[in-house]
Amino acid sequence: MLMASDDDPQAGAKRRTVEARVMREPEEAVQAVPGTSYRIVPLGSGPFEVATTTFRLGDMALQVGRSTPFLGFATPNPGMAVLQIPLAHAGTLLLNGMQAQRRMFGIYSEGSELLRASPRDSRYAALTLPRGNAEALLTPLGWAAPFRPGSHAYATATQEAWDRMARVVQTAERTATESPDIFENEQPRRALRHAVLDAGRELLASAVSEEGSSATVRIPRASRGRHRIVVAADAYLQAHLDHPIYTDELCDALGVSATALSEAFRAVFLVSPHRFLKYRRLHMVRAVLRDRDGPVPLVKSVALSHGFWHLGQFSHDYRAAFGETPSETLARARGLAVLEAGSVN
Repeated sequence: MLMASDDDPQAGAKRRTVEARVMREPEEAVQAVPGTSYRIVPLGSGPFEVATTTFRLGDMALQVGRSTPFLGFATPNPGMAVLQIPLAHAGTLLLNGMQAQRRMFGIYSEGSELLRASPRDSRYAALTLPRGNAEALLTPLGWAAPFRPGSHAYATATQEAWDRMARVVQTAERTATESPDIFENEQPRRALRHAVLDAGRELLASAVSEEGSSATVRIPRASRGRHRIVVAADAYLQAHLDHPIYTDELCDALGVSATALSEAFRAVFLVSPHRFLKYRRLHMVRAVLRDRDGPVPLVKSVALSHGFWHLGQFSHDYRAAFGETPSETLARARGLAVLEAGSVN
């Protein structure tokens, strides 16, 4: 059964079936998708926001969400599997370096990584369930292989099956908005669980060929290689959160050329390594400015210590990424009296 994490404020209390959240800071999205660990880097095209409606249905969870543009790293938790369904703007969405097609969905097992680039506002549905349950559900359809630990697959459903799943998801979301207490009752909750599983089974069955083998979307070998480079880069960055990192250091650490690193990031995330690392440094600055402990920092000093030497450009990039100036971030964290502390806007 999906349980609250130890640091969840609702741990130990009875959780409601439907939970609606709006997140405006990337760190809030770490456990936004039940059964999955998520890291998000906003694409800097305006204030970041993720809005989710999560239905907890026994040992599985359905989530419907919308988000502003972002780059994401997601991994199913041990013992879990995820069926992810893009609902809007599939033509601009990249999943592990592959351009999403209409009616395409992804299946991910524990230990696999989903690298997602959403350059436009997007909508999605995600069904998370124990891997054993997923295997039991899908093995008769020839879908056991994608649920091996560390594996993932993509497939394209028929229009009819896709429409049915979308209809179930959107109707549940609309009902939860209008009458959220409905699903606190056992029978409506069981009926929704049945409808979701039935639509999911039909979605997967529609992507099985007449010969009985799964009609998966082939992942090019080049995409797999670039995926590995970006995953290794992320692992290095996560191991060195204490200081800014630049492209040359990343190339040396991974043993790849600047060209290979650039090709990997552009193919998987549609951005250059330089731009990605700049976003990372902007988020490091924001973390310092939002920290309420210790002496009040000077915005200028924080910017310089994270490699932003052109302060006018830094202020512009920061506002584009977060929808406010650096000093406004500091003011909200420390109080209006410190708005003038640090003269960088």
